[in-house]
Amino acid sequence: MKRILSLCLVAITAMLLLAGCGANKNRILYSEFNLLENVTLAEYKGIKVDTQSKSFKEIYNSLIVQLVLENNFQSEISVTEGIIDNGDIVNIDYVGKKNGVAFDGGTAKAYDLIIGSNSFIDGFESGLIGKNVGSKVNLNLTFPEDYHSADLAGQKVVFEVKINSAKKALEPKDFYAKLGYETFEKFEENIKENAIENYLYTEFIENSKVKKYSEKDQKFLLQACLNSIDKNLQSQSNMTLEEYLKSLNQRMDDFEKTAIKQQVTPMMDVQMPFYTLLDNEGIEVTQKEIDESINKIIADYGDSIGTVEQLKEYYGEYYFESLIVREKALEFIRKNAKIS
Repeated sequence: MKRILSLCLVAITAMLLLAGCGANKNRILYSEFNLLENVTLAEYKGIKVDTQSKSFKEIYNSLIVQLVLENNFQSEISVTEGIIDNGDIVNIDYVGKKNGVAFDGGTAKAYDLIIGSNSFIDGFESGLIGKNVGSKVNLNLTFPEDYHSADLAGQKVVFEVKINSAKKALEPKDFYAKLGYETFEKFEENIKENAIENYLYTEFIENSKVKKYSEKDQKFLLQACLNSIDKNLQSQSNMTLEEYLKSLNQRMDDFEKTAIKQQVTPMMDVQMPFYTLLDNEGIEVTQKEIDESINKIIADYGDSIGTVEQLKEYYGEYYFESLIVREKALEFIRKNAKIS
């Protein structure tokens, strides 16, 4: 019943393919496509950010939960009372039923589930938030249309869940020092700045609209996605993508269509507004900046991750261009925002 894996197995690679270079013909993506004619940009100068608003606080809190999940900042002590919240590890018994009958793979006892991990289908984890430890909950859910089991794909089901116990997520004051912050105030300041960036990012992307996609760049991104999957399958299971699909009796062209719909097009909906903003402002990215970005990554994570050339070969140079362009675009938006 676990959520189906992303088509692009390395999620961070998919998420960070967000941009290219400035308004020039030397960049890798959208070098032959008129973005200004095909993308309607949101108003990105003077975006208002109310740091006391409910929407801002939700983003702020989500960043806290993300730190808890990434670092396993939960208490080692299980409790049998209290309210379930994001970041908690809950121990549950559950039975999944379709039309009143338990289905295969939908039953477990004493299962530890991290709330916020998105490891179960939509609605399962969020349906436990706010519930009492020790309580029983019925979750009326629907499996996604593309779920790997044909018997469950798109089907309505009911999960009967008993919350046995929970390991509560730690509060920031209990873990900020473990992240290297000298004071709690510095931690809060950093989280606030990240929340502002996330808020501006969301406002800009959600209010921009792509009117037409570049077919050439769509093909390029599809191939990058397929290459990523192939590399990871070979390193993890010594199997090529072609062999993997054959084992599932799935055609490559069908897989590609799904990848375009679920991965590439949503990716372009994010990429193209950032590219367009840079074109509109005449902001460029140089080769020197790209190499400096890679060297910084190596300095931060150590030589074990590879050399500059090895990283370019593995991820593709456009990946590192994307890091810089995303940074430059958001920096421009941030400088022109109205923060209160």
